[in-house]
Amino acid sequence: MDLVLRPLTRADIPAWAALLAAIEAVEHTGEHYGETDLAEEMDNPEVTVGTDFVGAYDGQRLVGYFSVLPRGEAEGAYKVHVEGAVLPERRGEGIGTALAAAMVARGTAAAAERGPGLPARLTTTGLSSNAEQEALLTGHGMRGERWNFVMRTALTGLPAPQPVADGYEVRPYDESMGLAVLAAHNAAFDGSHPNFTPWTETTWKQWVTGSHTFRPADSVVVVPSGSQEVVGYVTTHEFDAYAAATGRREAYVGKVGVLPGHRGRGLAGAMLGHCLATYAAAGYDEASLDVDSENPTGALGVYRRCGFEVESRWTNYFLTVPV
Repeated sequence: MDLVLRPLTRADIPAWAALLAAIEAVEHTGEHYGETDLAEEMDNPEVTVGTDFVGAYDGQRLVGYFSVLPRGEAEGAYKVHVEGAVLPERRGEGIGTALAAAMVARGTAAAAERGPGLPARLTTTGLSSNAEQEALLTGHGMRGERWNFVMRTALTGLPAPQPVADGYEVRPYDESMGLAVLAAHNAAFDGSHPNFTPWTETTWKQWVTGSHTFRPADSVVVVPSGSQEVVGYVTTHEFDAYAAATGRREAYVGKVGVLPGHRGRGLAGAMLGHCLATYAAAGYDEASLDVDSENPTGALGVYRRCGFEVESRWTNYFLTVPV
């Protein structure tokens, strides 16, 4: 084997998409990404094409990759999300070891470039059932510290939506609300959810309002009656690659939040119930979301009452590299 690590470019996107599809077919992660999704990742102004997307090539064949996504400063460190994988039939040949070492090195360098003087905090996720991945990551210093559940519901036979609490209104999302929802999201999570990294206008546009997956017509906010203040929100996304691979349309609940001063009134459940009915009417087949298994707001129970059930468990791995 003549393994070469080199930057991925736009010309490599078809091979990258094919690699991810081959991995999902074996690992059954439920995650499907098409060429448009990967092009959007490369368009991210927070990354550096040429260093932050790297492929492992055996001759002309792409057999693995890693990517690095700078996230920003939080909790006294500069956070960088990293991920990577190897073609299933090529595992056990040392490709993953080479990629993981390069991934950690590049992630650490990216943190130093963007957050000089701060420790690097590298993060990644993987199915908790993937023992090989766990061994590889722990061998490179990453440790599982928190866990997420992916939850899913069909859009038939759902519980009746609960009415919104007196004094509040559920309203459809519109473009004028973008920055207000961003501010509400940061206020809802910062300081109360471990490992949360505040979102900037740039990252919010990249991954939420400016993403080709965002479905504003299927997203909502909650405001106090007679007010324009956003105190709760649900953002919805749809991945065309998921429908192409499964034959089912999935509404992915990207963000759900309620400001601390407005919790305990059933607002999250009311918004989700409204959205689930909207999804069904719009022709979606199912909805999914992910949640921290130790979410301090009791979100897991809210989602279960709305009809969601746990589909898979994911481990969040971390590595802190001192300055």
